[in-house]
Amino acid sequence: MRLTDRLADQGRRLFLFRAIVPLATLPLAMLALPQSRAMESWLGATGNLIYQWAAISVGLLGLALRCAAVAYAPDGSSSRDTQQIRATALNTTGIYSIVRHPLYCGAGLLWVGAALTLRVWWFAALVALLYIVYIERIVAAEEAYLSATFDEFDRWSSRTPAFVPKPSLWRPAGGTLQWRRLLSEHNALLALAASVALLEFLEDALDGVVTWAEWRAIHPDLVWLVACAAAISIVAITLRRWGLEASSEVQGSEC
Repeated sequence: MRLTDRLADQGRRLFLFRAIVPLATLPLAMLALPQSRAMESWLGATGNLIYQWAAISVGLLGLALRCAAVAYAPDGSSSRDTQQIRATALNTTGIYSIVRHPLYCGAGLLWVGAALTLRVWWFAALVALLYIVYIERIVAAEEAYLSATFDEFDRWSSRTPAFVPKPSLWRPAGGTLQWRRLLSEHNALLALAASVALLEFLEDALDGVVTWAEWRAIHPDLVWLVACAAAISIVAITLRRWGLEASSEVQGSEC
């Protein structure tokens, strides 16, 4: 089997588990916790707060990139299916005109942003490396499928970079705002907030801070981050459900 075919085959298998792959980084995080505590003491209260939110901003940048990718994606593209690779349309405008895989690029920034909050350079580097090794296989599988499905893919991929955007190639998005898909990105925001809070809680647990009241008093900003992410998720889920019900009612009235 050719190397490219082997990577694509591995990617098809990894695609089934892409939602739980980040859990593989938890053992590395546990090893990094003692060093993280030492770095927190070295940075001090103000330095630690600035650093932590700078790292969170990296993750939020990834979220913004993902939102830009799904906001005007036409029906049939940017599928959230976790069971198989499928697409009935090829998106080559908007953010996809300057980078082929903005969703995966954004997810990578989310991973790295969460890892950076632990303040241990080798942990963030290993998380980035793990993501690259993991995602290049999924990309190989997806691009093999897209190349076989769409005649336009080879022309588009030959001029459009895979992960590093090239702004000079920008073409305005051709579709309309897909608010329902945009609302789906609440999962990424909640995952980022929960990951940051979990890593901070595990670190504080090593220092004897184990009760909710103690942790909340030390990290009111993270409490607000998780609370805001949870509130946004509730609103997004409600709006999506309301939109689906409204759509069903309209279709029913037309029958």
